Amino acid sequence: MKKLFILSGVALMVSSALTMAADGKSKRDFESLDANADGVITLAEAGSRMAKHFDRIDSDGDGSVNKAEFEAMKAMHKGKGHKKAAFADFDSNGDGDITAAEFDAMKKTHKGNRKLNFVQVDANSDGVVTKDEAKGRLLKGFDKIDSDANGSITTTEFAAMENMHKGKGHKKGNGNHKLDFAQVDTNNDAKITKDEAKGRLLKHFDKIDSDANGSITTTEFAAMENMHKGKGHKKGNGNHKLDFAQVDTNNDAKITKDEAKGGLLKYFDKIDADADGAITSAEFDAMKAMHKGKGHKQPTFAKVDTNNDGKITKNEAKGRLLKGFDKIDTDADGTITSAEFELVKKMGKGKRDQKLTFAMVDANNDGSIAKSEAKGRLLKHFDRIDADNNGHVSEQEFNAMVKAKKGHKRPTFEMLDTDGNGKISQVEFDSFHQKHAKMNKQA
Repeated sequence: MKKLFILSGVALMVSSALTMAADGKSKRDFESLDANADGVITLAEAGSRMAKHFDRIDSDGDGSVNKAEFEAMKAMHKGKGHKKAAFADFDSNGDGDITAAEFDAMKKTHKGNRKLNFVQVDANSDGVVTKDEAKGRLLKGFDKIDSDANGSITTTEFAAMENMHKGKGHKKGNGNHKLDFAQVDTNNDAKITKDEAKGRLLKHFDKIDSDANGSITTTEFAAMENMHKGKGHKKGNGNHKLDFAQVDTNNDAKITKDEAKGGLLKYFDKIDADADGAITSAEFDAMKAMHKGKGHKQPTFAKVDTNNDGKITKNEAKGRLLKGFDKIDTDADGTITSAEFELVKKMGKGKRDQKLTFAMVDANNDGSIAKSEAKGRLLKHFDRIDADNNGHVSEQEFNAMVKAKKGHKRPTFEMLDTDGNGKISQVEFDSFHQKHAKMNKQA
């Protein structure tokens, strides 16, 4: 079922992108998208949503969508392409009803259907998968899976990747998928340079290279391994202790941006509380205490309101308060009052993190929400929610969106068995899917 709804979602999103042209005419047909009439739809010709799922629709991976592929996508949206999820597939004994056991059996089947097959990907059957043959996640993580960096994935590398995802070679914190220093140190000079490093080792090279000499020693490598095993990076216990003197390389009792590295550099401005361009030992200790849980307290209004004028300006705001300033400043006067500040605090605690209401968004109380009033997801999906395309979201359209979101849950046996007789009939099965399709259309 999960696979069915994932595919339905993709097809629905893509096909909805084809529904209306700028002139209001249907753009659902192949010919109207094939602008140069060459018999295929290229990525440039595809609409934004179709482009997003282009690789999935382009089943033969030739870089264009032909009419057959386009029709297959449409059929999938209509439900004609979901043969595996038909009623008959659930009803294994053909008695006209789906029992709980049959329902669970089909769910398990769909959970296991998505396994990637090496032979399937190895299009020319030469025993290796090249970048040209790889697709999706296999292509995205190609360099990581290609452990010997020879430009192709062998059956051994493919199997290692599969085992890792099964949990046999990548169990969190147990070190099973152990990276070997000798394996990475290709020239056997007892150090790993940036040229030799790959994957996460390359990504976090500067962090692992604690003495910043441009290479990783066996000691630094072991420290990194211990940290991942939980011996040197236990949350809140301070074992992987950052030392001020270690970072302050010129021993002038302050850390500049040039000396800072990793997380210290990333959050430099936040740690540098007095904004003087350097981190003092007191600021450094405050940061450490915060991570230990001793100083990670919610800021008070008075603390942020540095000039004590009873309001927080953008110049005074920092971190998340600055990032979400416009959202917190509900009256849009350019400042955050103590009332607005308290509201966001309560929201963060979960006391006011309730469902968004129409009245909350309709700031000018004119009975409709304009794009200028919309925020977040409402703004992102504005055109879809604005069903009559009049440039405003009415209360009815807003409620339809909320209702659709409520019904967007993964179905259980009980949800389909509406009469509660312990089995799903063909009528119940079809009724649920028709309702689901209708909600998707409204969304």
